[in-house]
Amino acid sequence: MANIRNLPPGATELDQVWGTRPGFYAVFMDDYQRSVARVDAPLIELCRLRMATILGSALDLGLRYQPAVDAGLSEARIAALSDYTNSPLFTECERLCIGFAELFAIQSSSIGDADVAQVQDALGAEQFIYFVKALSVIDQLQRSCVAFDVQPGTAVPATMARFRALEATTA
Repeated sequence: MANIRNLPPGATELDQVWGTRPGFYAVFMDDYQRSVARVDAPLIELCRLRMATILGSALDLGLRYQPAVDAGLSEARIAALSDYTNSPLFTECERLCIGFAELFAIQSSSIGDADVAQVQDALGAEQFIYFVKALSVIDQLQRSCVAFDVQPGTAVPATMARFRALEATTA
């Protein structure tokens, strides 16, 4: 973890770092959970993990979204994320959304009208709004975890109750 002093007690590094502002942490994580839950679970998990790879969020790479696992998202598909543009394991809609998530993580200002139109056509207008909102909170959490070098542990933060540690998912 980054050199942060006077951390409050917490079960995980995320709880400790964000616990310096407990009110904000509670509101943000409630918004995070609600935002992610509004999007197709496997789709948002693929995007979350692709963004985590790009940004280098160790915490996120060490977690799996249990609703996505329950819906059939396999570790084989996750392992193929680096080749999502060519892999037959991904649908055209998933390719568009993962590509959009990449742009969102790398430089959101580079997202053009054509990018928006393609994804909105694939998801529908309402789901597109939910999708972008979910990407936003995912991006915020991942960037904070990278900035503070938050590492995964054996426990999952209570604020991320629908997630499981990677080891628990693959066991």
